Amino acid sequence: MQCVFLVRGFVGISFGLLGLALLIGCQTTTQLTDEEKAHQRQVELAHKRQYLERIQSVEEAVYETLHVLGETVAEFNEKEALGYSGAVFATKRFYPIDLEEVVDASFLGDFVAVRYVVGGSPADRGGLLLGDRLRLINGQKVPKGERATSFIADRLRKLWRLDEPNQLLIARNGEELVLEIEAEESAHYSVIVTPFIGEGIYAEGKTLYFSLKAMESLEGDEFDYLCAFALVQNVMKHAKMKEQNAFIGGMLDMAAMFYGVNTAGIFGNMGRTAHQAGFLIESDLLALYSLARAGMDIRGYPGFWEASLSEGDRGIDRQSQKRIDAIRQIVVEIEAKRLSGEPVYPTEYLSGDWTLDDLNL
Repeated sequence: MQCVFLVRGFVGISFGLLGLALLIGCQTTTQLTDEEKAHQRQVELAHKRQYLERIQSVEEAVYETLHVLGETVAEFNEKEALGYSGAVFATKRFYPIDLEEVVDASFLGDFVAVRYVVGGSPADRGGLLLGDRLRLINGQKVPKGERATSFIADRLRKLWRLDEPNQLLIARNGEELVLEIEAEESAHYSVIVTPFIGEGIYAEGKTLYFSLKAMESLEGDEFDYLCAFALVQNVMKHAKMKEQNAFIGGMLDMAAMFYGVNTAGIFGNMGRTAHQAGFLIESDLLALYSLARAGMDIRGYPGFWEASLSEGDRGIDRQSQKRIDAIRQIVVEIEAKRLSGEPVYPTEYLSGDWTLDDLNL
């Protein structure tokens, strides 16, 4: 969960610099009265509340989409098919540090609390409410402080049981309550929406990061497309495989240095980019099947990525064009299965009967 702290720190610094620049720009040589300072303070808090609302609005929309898609991708990798409650747990560390005051006022802190409950989910049926603090889950004590954040992203998702009701001890309005929740099988992860990542998404294995600006610019199906694309990257453990490739490349660099050859890290860099095109197309393939299995319209998926990958007047580079061609073939394959009444499932790919190399590129 180190990434959570790194991103949070970066977000805090960036947001702080932005706020400092705005304050400097607003300064005058005239000293403000206490009343004017109080008014300025209220305006500042109002802006922060609005900013937090924007982040949480996108966050909720992402969780609603992942709620639908999680079950459809759970069979793609049985190790990622875990118990799912539909309750979103968070701490204040999931948000930019400069918003800490308004985050604290919204009931979040250095403890594990219910940030959102998906309607109709097991948590909703089991009676979990916004603001409930989690104390115990199936007899396991829930930590506080910095450990609470890493607990949510990693350990908590593995503690939900599928074969029996989950017992939760929660604190609500100064009282402790015991709730029982029946979990469902799904692939699910913590979500962090941040204004300060360059790419639209980043799937690091345990957490899904989404760019606030990128997600706010999307509408309808496009929003679903990016959520599905991010989800399957975690399900198929792409981040872990890329790290392994980079590690192997780094070992080759070290071996070369032992014999006096300076590779300038070339093998490590090659490892990081190895099979990158394959990872992307696999993400597209499984995202499309996930969307189709959830009953979502996939016809706009090729056009969405074609527009996203276009480089202005230069158009699309050769590698990206191969990816677009592969996407179009996969859409045709899925539609053919629908028309013939076959199950809409990537059986051939997951069983190894055909690979991405079999696509007509």
